Amino acid sequence: MSRQDRVSATSFGGRIVVAAQLLLLTMSLIGSFGVLLVAALHVRDLPAVLDPRVDRLGDPKDSLPPVGPDSAWNPLLWVFELARVLAMFVYPLAFVTLVLGVAALIRTWRVGDRQAFGWLVVSTGVWFALAALALTPYGTQLHGWLLD
Repeated sequence: MSRQDRVSATSFGGRIVVAAQLLLLTMSLIGSFGVLLVAALHVRDLPAVLDPRVDRLGDPKDSLPPVGPDSAWNPLLWVFELARVLAMFVYPLAFVTLVLGVAALIRTWRVGDRQAFGWLVVSTGVWFALAALALTPYGTQLHGWLLD
């Protein structure tokens, strides 16, 4: 008798999309809500997180980096500034990640990669929620503050 090991199907493309979605999601959240929280702490007005405006929080660039000197040698400056620039493009970024997520969901479903499919459902769902939040009045106000 020969024993046949069952090899589970994997979707390399689906796993790449999950990794990209999670990386972009992390950077986008740091660039929007991380910068917002740092600015609210900088002006000592924590309720301003619920109402981000330039007249209340000031310019987003004024509160960066959160710790350390404001120089090109501070790695936190690079992380927060790159994340803030990425968060400025939340609308096209959300569109691209949702389209790639749905395409990868279909592919992983056909291949039968259940683990990647589960992660894709979660990451695509979170991006859908972020896109919906960005389209609310709070999201547009936050986006306008970041663009200032």
